[in-house]
Amino acid sequence: MNKISIFRSLTTLILSIYLLAGTGSAVLYKGVDFPGGASSFADEVVSYNPSAGVLGHDNASMALGIPDYTDNTNYVSLGDEGTLVLKFTDNSLTTSGNENKDLWIFEIGEKFESSDVYISKDGTNWIYTGNTSNYTTGIDIDAYSEGVVLGEQYSYVKLVDRLPHESDSPTAGADIDAVGAVSSNAAVQTKADVTVSPEATDTTVPAVADINADRFICFRLSSIRNFLIIALLIAGAIGLYLFKKRKGN
Repeated sequence: MNKISIFRSLTTLILSIYLLAGTGSAVLYKGVDFPGGASSFADEVVSYNPSAGVLGHDNASMALGIPDYTDNTNYVSLGDEGTLVLKFTDNSLTTSGNENKDLWIFEIGEKFESSDVYISKDGTNWIYTGNTSNYTTGIDIDAYSEGVVLGEQYSYVKLVDRLPHESDSPTAGADIDAVGAVSSNAAVQTKADVTVSPEATDTTVPAVADINADRFICFRLSSIRNFLIIALLIAGAIGLYLFKKRKGN
């Protein structure tokens, strides 16, 4: 077997690895890798309290889902000192356990306007996690040890436009395109989400924790599967190369 044939065989295996790894793997949005793909982004508007000067850009649902700003559309303006509260429903924000950025805020516009960022488990008790410092800002929530708990799940994000007032109508305040969780876990399951039959005893309610665990396993399953596929294919490629090299000798 000549070197060209060996090279072609290895190329075929490498392409197979690439195609298989692409299924269910991280997706790049505005230069940021999101392991959970589109499901990493906020799903629901909890509240929106803008100030004046946002007419035409006051649809808070424009901040949901993936970053999709185009031609001065698909974003919401907060207004000067306005607030926006979003919720993750099919996933939750969590810590990474390191210095990696966990939460990303996508802000657009000709002029950057900063906003204070808060996270919460219940939408009532808020933890301040800094402020945006660029049009696309990542926040390491692990860095805020006063309140943020390692491994905890946070479903809510609140953005508050910061002073000074730097823009006018109709796009006053920070202009938000999307909010996404890179460090993402399964959705938070509450007792209210679980249907318990009248005959069930109290011992069935703690099963919520088991449901959360199952969802987490499912959420990560594709990544584990892809890792195993890649490992096996790389091992096969190396084995094939060594075998053909030995046979050629």
